[in-house]
Amino acid sequence: MPVTVKSVIHFIPGCVKKDFFTTLLDCKSGIFMGFDWSELGCNMKVNFDDIESVRVIYEISCLIKSDEKLEDKFIKALEMVRDAVGCNSGSLFIYNEKDEILEEVATVGKRVELIETTQFDMGTGLSAWVAKKRDSVMLPDIRKNINGGFKSFISSPLVSEDKLIGVINIGHEKPNYFTKNHLKFIEIIAGELANTIERTKYEKELIEKNTALEIAKKEIEKQHEQIIEMEKNQVLAQIAASLNHEINNPLTSIIGNIELILMKGTGIDNVVEKKLRVIMSEGKRIQKIVERFRNIKQIVLKDYLSTSDEKIIDIDSSSGLNETENLS
Repeated sequence: MPVTVKSVIHFIPGCVKKDFFTTLLDCKSGIFMGFDWSELGCNMKVNFDDIESVRVIYEISCLIKSDEKLEDKFIKALEMVRDAVGCNSGSLFIYNEKDEILEEVATVGKRVELIETTQFDMGTGLSAWVAKKRDSVMLPDIRKNINGGFKSFISSPLVSEDKLIGVINIGHEKPNYFTKNHLKFIEIIAGELANTIERTKYEKELIEKNTALEIAKKEIEKQHEQIIEMEKNQVLAQIAASLNHEINNPLTSIIGNIELILMKGTGIDNVVEKKLRVIMSEGKRIQKIVERFRNIKQIVLKDYLSTSDEKIIDIDSSSGLNETENLS
């Protein structure tokens, strides 16, 4: 039964009908994917008069849009092409822009390449010539014995928006196995692969750039926090210097005079003497607190009151005071 527009639409899931047929189906001519499926020879393993053929193309389209690793996509796509066309082997070559040369990235079956000893601008073999010309080649009947024993050969460039992506080759051990419709089929697959490879490369570059931006953002935030911390410490150093000047100097005079009174004073009332010694002790404690302010290395806060959310500077922790030390 020939493939009709009605039977194809019945097979394709509703969620993909619009996009699928916009790109693959010419409803006016009744030609599916650009060529007449009914004229395919009986050579093909999958009969394109059967709706199963549409499923193969659909699965390849889903594969190249999936989130699998690019290397896995290459292998699976080649396996699907091999199974759909019924060929023995297939190879995929990707163009290395930096070195300006084709590199083999995937092969199913035997490596498919011709005239491997011949050097072209983009490497050795017929694939390099196809890449240079950006035009497909089909050799249906190779009479000379070549590596792999291929008698039929197709090579098609992978091009996305005039940009060379690579080359796909398929081979068969039987002569005259491939037809023009096989060639058309491979060219469609080559276009799909070229687009997805280019899209994947672009997405990878975006991910790398986003990652770099995230790292740079975190580094900027870290440096910003360090600057704020440095500014805080600078302010504290200025406060400590002011405290030393404004408090410590007069405090030294007070403590000195009290010590002089206690040394030379006679007949001082015991209560008064006790008060003077308390004043001198507290004065020396204030001196130690001022000294701690001068030694603050980082700001450590603590609760002011257990019943309040207010915070104050923990002078001991901020200045690196040992647990065994105290202010007495």
